[in-house]
Amino acid sequence: MVRKSNTNPIAAGNKDGYNAYVKELEAKLALYEKDEVDEGSTEIVVLQTDYIKIMSLLPYKLNLATREKGQGKIYKFEKFGQIKKIIYSDLVDILEVNTGFLEAGYFIILSPKVIRLNGLDEIHNKILTKEKIEKILDGTDEGLALYSSANEKQQKVIVELFVDKLIADPLSLDLNMVDRLSRLSGVNITQKAEESRQLQIPVKEDE
Repeated sequence: MVRKSNTNPIAAGNKDGYNAYVKELEAKLALYEKDEVDEGSTEIVVLQTDYIKIMSLLPYKLNLATREKGQGKIYKFEKFGQIKKIIYSDLVDILEVNTGFLEAGYFIILSPKVIRLNGLDEIHNKILTKEKIEKILDGTDEGLALYSSANEKQQKVIVELFVDKLIADPLSLDLNMVDRLSRLSGVNITQKAEESRQLQIPVKEDE
């Protein structure tokens, strides 16, 4: 009977072959472990019943509906920076109906895994966060650069925030910054604030 040759370098006693065999096994093990880590790191689990934090970036009311034309369940936000917890199953419907609001930067999702799961990374990276908007309101050169990087709709929101702040407390803003932003935005912020202030003054009835 003819025996098959033993190609196992360990059994054959071949030292060089043995070292090569060990290295091959180590390489395969490293690849296996890498695949295991990669699979674990990319697996995202969000339950339909999980609550997800959403922040409004509008200085006025924002309504997010789960159905078109303002139907279904409605989540109401009253002011800039307000946070609400929305059940994930509702958020999926909101994203379907209000994609334009998200792209405009009217609200932001505060869950990185939900952003990744729904493929919203590119959209979210273009939105100025509350912290970045506040840097603009602080009146720094960095703020002007951030304003220029915002989309057109978010720029309009930022101008509204400046107007509101100028009405509430004129001394809280650097007027040089207001002037620079006015020229950059094409909106006379000081004039708009004064006009809005006049509209808020109650008219006295003739006695």
